[in-house]
Amino acid sequence: MYVHIGKDDVIEEKNIISILDLEKMLENKKIEDILKELKIENNIVNKKNGNEKSLILVKKQEKIEAYFSNISSTTLAKRMQKEII
Repeated sequence: MYVHIGKDDVIEEKNIISILDLEKMLENKKIEDILKELKIENNIVNKKNGNEKSLILVKKQEKIEAYFSNISSTTLAKRMQKEII
């Protein structure tokens, strides 16, 4: 199944490692520091535009990529939990 993470970005659910709440993370650190700690500063797929709420970490072919989303981490998690009947 695929998860729509905002704009034109769709990610295959099985590749998602983590969905992080940027608002909570940014209370203590700058996003650049967070990306450096995660060692993914060079693997950002879509660039931030100023109203990001989530950071999604995805593993593709032994490489970790980061996606910014303007959708909250809670909403993204709910989208992943929905079952198609």
